[in-house]
Amino acid sequence: MLVDGQAVDACLMMAYQADGAVVETIEGLADGALHPLQESFIEMGGVQCGICIPGMILAAKAIVDEHPGATADQVRAGLAGNLCRCTGYTKIFSAVAQAAMSPRLTKPRRFLVAPAAPRYFRPRSLEEALEILAARAEEVRPLAGGTDILVKAKDGMESRAALFDLTAVPEIRGIQEQDGQVWIGAAATHTEMMRSPLVASAAPALPAACAVIGGPQIRNRGTLGGNLANASPAADTVPPLFVADAIVEVASVSGRRDVPITEFFPGPRQSVLARDELILGVRVPRRAGVRGTFLRLGQRQAQAISKVSVALAIIFHDGRPDWVRVALGAVAPTVVRARETEKALMAGGWDALQRAKDAVRAEVRPIDDLRSTAEYRREMAAVLLERAVRRVAEA
Repeated sequence: MLVDGQAVDACLMMAYQADGAVVETIEGLADGALHPLQESFIEMGGVQCGICIPGMILAAKAIVDEHPGATADQVRAGLAGNLCRCTGYTKIFSAVAQAAMSPRLTKPRRFLVAPAAPRYFRPRSLEEALEILAARAEEVRPLAGGTDILVKAKDGMESRAALFDLTAVPEIRGIQEQDGQVWIGAAATHTEMMRSPLVASAAPALPAACAVIGGPQIRNRGTLGGNLANASPAADTVPPLFVADAIVEVASVSGRRDVPITEFFPGPRQSVLARDELILGVRVPRRAGVRGTFLRLGQRQAQAISKVSVALAIIFHDGRPDWVRVALGAVAPTVVRARETEKALMAGGWDALQRAKDAVRAEVRPIDDLRSTAEYRREMAAVLLERAVRRVAEA
């Protein structure tokens, strides 16, 4: 479905989170006549199963509303979260491209619906959210995008009744410059970070990481705070924050504190957050001339958990590295900062890259699991490091 014009997965959104939003479904797309997209799908033969087609048409509507006359690349990127493995997509891409040129594209209508949800907590301020958490710390779990926790709830691993929604708390939203730093709110979505010039200037590896998280529906809902609180060793936003020297801001009714990102994860699926604390956001210092990138490997090119990931940030002076940060994900119990690898790159010399690759192999601590082997992860950490260094050096 579309919520305020953005494609989202309906199964990963609580009903009360749509309070006050414009919600569009396939049933409401035709207004007396077929929508241009519906006509184009029929005309071009852009068909798959009855489950997939509605989602594709709605995702396509989000594309053509945002990008009238959308390019082939914009169509492909926008439909990435809907592609299944049933058949080909050439006719579907053609149908969307044709509809994008239609002069009959319409904006959504707003309907006011009386709320009918059961009792729930949806604070409208940080103070209210912290009070709820303090009073019910053992009962409730904060919910923002819900792209991970609602999957667990569907599997019976979390109680839906225990979730309370943070999406209406203004103090944790937004991306802004503050005193020479870039502040990214905990409720900032992957889409917002991916598109932010401020994020790109201060933490250039972060938009690259956000761009490969799930599909558009997941990126439109998933948040930075959720990725941090989930504390996965394979979390894609975390290595870029390591190389940006990010500081995590947390708060409770008792006060606020700052935690360096490198100290935020004591173990796999563990964070230093107390039960009554919320993540407010992260601060990233600005550094003139910083370049960065993020690379990863998964089971496939998109919508897969990382087997190994590398984030790199470098500042060059007179053609030589003057400041270097390297971090790796999915190769140890937590994301790791590769300090010996950084030293090898900083030292320079004709064999600096080879010494850095040797160092990174020694610094990672991968395991064998269902997705990969430790040996493969160790070797690919070195391969990705070399690719990242070459990409940043050529930028």
